[in-house]
Amino acid sequence: MQNETILNVFSGASDQNRLVLVRSTTLCGLEHLILRQETHSADVGWFVQNQVVIEPGQVAALKMTLSPANANRNTASVNSATNRRLNTGNRTDQPAASPVILQFEAAG
Repeated sequence: MQNETILNVFSGASDQNRLVLVRSTTLCGLEHLILRQETHSADVGWFVQNQVVIEPGQVAALKMTLSPANANRNTASVNSATNRRLNTGNRTDQPAASPVILQFEAAG
C-alpha cells in the first residue's frame, strides 16, 4: 500500500475536468509525483482518466524547465536552433543540448 498526499488541484476547461498533483510514497519509502487528469461524473464522482508518474530524478529537471528564470534563455535557444535549421535547409534529428520551453498562444 502507498501513502498519497494531494499537493494541488488545477481547474480544467470545465467543472467536470481537473488536474491533480499528488506526492506518492511507497511502503519502502520511494517518493514520486503523479499528475492525474480526472473527470467528474454524477454517478461515480471524480475518477482518473490518465496519469503521468514523475520519477525523483525528473523532478529537478521539470522545476528547471518551468522556472521563469530559464524561460528567456530557453526561448533564445529554440529561436537560435530553429534559425540554424531554416538557414541550412538541414533537418536535425539530434536532441537539444539543454531543455527548451515551447511557447504557445493562449486559447480563446
